[in-house]
Amino acid sequence: MRGLLQQWSALIAAVLVVLSIVSTRSALRTQLGGVHDRLTVLEKQIESIRNALDGNQGIGVRMATLDIRVHEQLQKLLAQRETSLERHEQDAFNTQEAVQALQTTMDTIAAVTQRMAFVEEMLLEMQGGLAELRQQRTNANR
Repeated sequence: MRGLLQQWSALIAAVLVVLSIVSTRSALRTQLGGVHDRLTVLEKQIESIRNALDGNQGIGVRMATLDIRVHEQLQKLLAQRETSLERHEQDAFNTQEAVQALQTTMDTIAAVTQRMAFVEEMLLEMQGGLAELRQQRTNANR
């Protein structure tokens, strides 16, 4: 009985790991969407600023400074995006490992269930044999 409980606890732990990974992966997708949206907004703002400055004189220096800042910000966002993608790949790997562990646990449970059915069948046969012996003994005593 204790062994069966230990096997179930491994299954429950594996299921919890899978649920945690799925939850984390969903959060990462949301974060990646937010980063992409911010990049899109920044690109639109840069384009808008460039269009406004095309007709103006003497703003070239300011534009260059702003462009450098925006470029730095874009680089930071791209680095964040790369980090998120790496985490996503790691989460996918962890999910694959958890699924494999779950499959192993399920195979173990199936094997134990088959063994239990065999033992149960054997016990039923033994019980029937004992009942027959009792019946024969009762008939012999009469």
